[in-house]
Amino acid sequence: MFTHNQIIDSIQNGKKQIVNTFVQDAKFKAELNKLIDAQASAAKTSVEASLAIAQAFTKQATDTFKSFVPAYTK
Repeated sequence: MFTHNQIIDSIQNGKKQIVNTFVQDAKFKAELNKLIDAQASAAKTSVEASLAIAQAFTKQATDTFKSFVPAYTK
């Protein structure tokens, strides 16, 4: 099963392959690969933050639901 990191890495590796195939200047190629690595890091951080928010929301909603519905806690 894929995780979000594997999906992000697959997309970024595709970008790197395109850069390595079509960009001839070694210095420019290195800079583009650095940019792609930075994009991957930012995307992973963003997804992790979104997942943390969703988990916190789910926990809070579950706890609130338990306080309103006593039968749910049995």
